[in-house]
Amino acid sequence: MRFSTVFTFFLVSLSQLVYSSPILASREEEVVWSPTITYPIGNDIVWQSGNTVYNMTWETDNIPEDARNNTGVIMLGYLDDNSTSSDEHLDWRKPLACGFPLTDGIAYFTLDPSRNLTTRDSYVLCLLGDSGNISNRLTIQAAQA
Repeated sequence: MRFSTVFTFFLVSLSQLVYSSPILASREEEVVWSPTITYPIGNDIVWQSGNTVYNMTWETDNIPEDARNNTGVIMLGYLDDNSTSSDEHLDWRKPLACGFPLTDGIAYFTLDPSRNLTTRDSYVLCLLGDSGNISNRLTIQAAQA
């Protein structure tokens, strides 16, 4: 009986500690902003893996005040037409760009040949900052040997 009373007290105390955590409280108060991607937007875009500098752009006119200091990350991924999954197959190990201010509305990157990209017409770019936004599909051709 004494063990169950002590154990119950421990669980109640632990739950109070967790739910009063400033980390959880601040997460609930965060502003989520989902910018509109303005480039790449067409399905006819073809990029070449290599050292060419490319960019991604997004609208910044409706950025909330609380998100003005946020930085972003751009990830490369692809959609798999042969799968029922909505997975974007993002390459978390090698972001295309990171640490840029979201207020810039643009970030630059290369498709380095060391990524060993295969030619595919279902690549997508994912803009992460406050929220994850996926671009339209684009084609990336493998690096030429």
